[in-house]
Amino acid sequence: MFKYPISVASYSFHGALAEGRANVFSYLEALKYRYHVDYADIWTGFLPALDESFLRNIRRAMDERDITLANLCVDGPHIWVDDVDLRINHKKQMLDYIKAAEILGAKTIRIDFGGSEGYTMTDEAFEYIVVTYSEYCDICGSMGIKIGPENHWGWDRVPEYLIKVKKAVDSPWYGHLFHFGNFFEDRAEEGIAAVLDYAMHTHIPANKLDVAGDYISRLAAAGYQGTYSVEHHSGQNEFERLEAQLGQVRSIIADLA
Repeated sequence: MFKYPISVASYSFHGALAEGRANVFSYLEALKYRYHVDYADIWTGFLPALDESFLRNIRRAMDERDITLANLCVDGPHIWVDDVDLRINHKKQMLDYIKAAEILGAKTIRIDFGGSEGYTMTDEAFEYIVVTYSEYCDICGSMGIKIGPENHWGWDRVPEYLIKVKKAVDSPWYGHLFHFGNFFEDRAEEGIAAVLDYAMHTHIPANKLDVAGDYISRLAAAGYQGTYSVEHHSGQNEFERLEAQLGQVRSIIADLA
């Protein structure tokens, strides 16, 4: 029998966070005692600071609840922007997040390529993305952490760019966060095929539950070792809606198992 570990993305509660009704600690409490899930998936919107004392308090809260951080989902800094100074600043921020991931015991980190949909990835951008990911893989590999993009926005949604960068980086510590159904509709199968064999983490949105069973089966058959992370997006009644979405994913997994 395949093992199907489940995580819950903290982004699922971004509305409650914005309203001041949730923070990283209440998220961990709900994860353990409301949803009975042992794997966290922390979006960096829930990390208002990266000072070591704050991060160690989070790690302590996780350890007290026997929660493992499956993924640190980094928004804000991404690898490529046209402005050189901003690019350098993004790299400094990302190195801080990698240190945070080590303290939190993350298994994977997501950072996006950058770039703009509909625009070609230039040779300069490609070379910079490859060199930067290679550097990050060396650092993360020494910590036992995988790092890579998500088919999330920008160039991350273009299958040929994903394949090209993956081949060029050529590191066992490079992975992909497979967001179910977030490739362009006419390229969905091409995108799935591109990332299936090196997926490191997943996001399962509510609007793709109809294909979740197929995708989970294919991931498991490909030897996927990460968690199946439930991510809610509505920003409304999130705690209740997440509960229903999580129940559906559990039902799908029970049928597969």
